[in-house]
Amino acid sequence: QVACGHLAPCGPSSRPSPALRAMAVDICAMQESLRWQDAPPGAHLDELAKFHEFNDYISEYFDPPAPAANVLEALAALMEWPGDTKQIVTRITGQRHTEDKLFPEHVGKFVHELRSRRYDDLPMPQQLKVRERLTEEIAWQKFDAERERYVEKTPMNSYDVLKCSQACFHLFEWLRSLLPEPDRPPRQMESDLKAYREKESELRQRGCWPDDPPPGPQERLA
Repeated sequence: QVACGHLAPCGPSSRPSPALRAMAVDICAMQESLRWQDAPPGAHLDELAKFHEFNDYISEYFDPPAPAANVLEALAALMEWPGDTKQIVTRITGQRHTEDKLFPEHVGKFVHELRSRRYDDLPMPQQLKVRERLTEEIAWQKFDAERERYVEKTPMNSYDVLKCSQACFHLFEWLRSLLPEPDRPPRQMESDLKAYREKESELRQRGCWPDDPPPGPQERLA
């Protein structure tokens, strides 16, 4: 879960546009995504060492949402691991079930090995798979305000990954940093960022915008 400042009570507002009514921007997730934009890639690895969320999260789903699944598949391609998402999670955490005890030393070894992996050292088929999983369009419905309709596919991006899992978000940020800069996926889609800025302007005027969080990797208060 993404911690977020509490929204203050708001007074009545004018009726929002149809586009904004149809598009539910996640203020807390966007704030969290934005606050990490200038953090060095290594800060995301440091955050990964703290997370046992991988297993807690994935075990709740028979099929994890597409953004999270793509991140895990990109990781498997980088590490040259076989297996499905649950097997990948077990490789990360050492746990087979949510109820299993935690293995912080195992996770520490994983983070150390991940830090040493280089995209350029992979065989070309593995490079292509990593890049494809991090950048491809996935089945993830999103409202397109310009065309005033929903689109069924969305390119991979940090904000949508974060809405699924904060652990996968930090993993995604590290993985995208390994790609050549022109190939890196966006952090947010323009339509989401535009909706967020419009909502921010509206709520600030009404005095009920949540406090801006400190930049990552500073701790964010709940």
